[in-house]
Amino acid sequence: MIELEKHIREQRLLLDSDSPREGHEKRFMQKLERQHDNRIKPRHILQIAASVAIILASAFVIISREKSGGKVARAEVPEKIMEANIYYTSQINDRVEQINDFSFENEEEKTVLLHELKEHDIYQQQLISDLKASPEDDRILNALIRHYQIKLEVMDQIIYQLNQYRTETSKIQDNESV
Repeated sequence: MIELEKHIREQRLLLDSDSPREGHEKRFMQKLERQHDNRIKPRHILQIAASVAIILASAFVIISREKSGGKVARAEVPEKIMEANIYYTSQINDRVEQINDFSFENEEEKTVLLHELKEHDIYQQQLISDLKASPEDDRILNALIRHYQIKLEVMDQIIYQLNQYRTETSKIQDNESV
C-alpha cells in the first residue's frame, strides 16, 4: 500500500492532467480496427472444434457409464438383497395370513388394517428403486432391512394384541356360559 501511494505521488502531474498520454489516440484506433476485423481465424476454428470434441467425448463417456451402470445395478441388487428379501417377504406373508385368519367383528376394521400395512410397501418400493440406482450405498440396504424388521415388529404387535383380544373374549364367553 505504501508503494502504491509513493507511485501516485511521483506520477501526480501525469495523473492529474486531463489529456491522455501521447499516442493514446493512435493505439485506440488500432484496437478498434482489430475488433472490426470480422474474419474467422484458423486458431478460433481449432479452439471451437476442440471444445466441441471435448463436449461430445464427455457426453459419450457419461452416457456409456449410465447404460453400463444400470446393468451393473440390476445385476448386483438381487445378489445383495435376494436372501433378505425372500426371508422377510415370507415372514411378512405369514403374518398377513395370521391376521387374515382372525375373525373381526367388523370386516371394515380388517380391511383398513390390511390397507395400512400395504401402504408400507410404497416406502419399500422407493428403497428398492434407490438401491437399484446406487447399489454400492450400504445405507439404503440397511434402511431396507430395517424397514422389513420394523414392519415385522408392527405385525407381531398386531397379532399379539389380536390374540389377547381373542383370549379375553373367550374368557368372557366362558364366564357367561358358566
